Amino acid sequence: MSHYDVKETMYEQDGNLVVNRSQDVKSLIDANHELSLTAPSKHGDAAFRLAGRIPLVVAEQWSKECGAGVGTKAFNEYVKTKLLDGDFAKLRVKGF
Repeated sequence: MSHYDVKETMYEQDGNLVVNRSQDVKSLIDANHELSLTAPSKHGDAAFRLAGRIPLVVAEQWSKECGAGVGTKAFNEYVKTKLLDGDFAKLRVKGF
């Protein structure tokens, strides 16, 4: 299974179209754990590191919460605060 398999269901409820997107993230979380043990702490002279990986449906939700598009500076700052939250520890790989 890919880390990015998103299931989308649509149904009508009280005259409204309801769209539900879900994603099985177990394989991504397992892979993040493995990377936390094996990935280097820094990549070359630039000292980059893989801080974490976020499921697509979570990124969509966080984008809505913060009002910024995925990939923008504001979104990236919001993601950093979320990844530092203990509730999302399993999305972290090496941290900041």
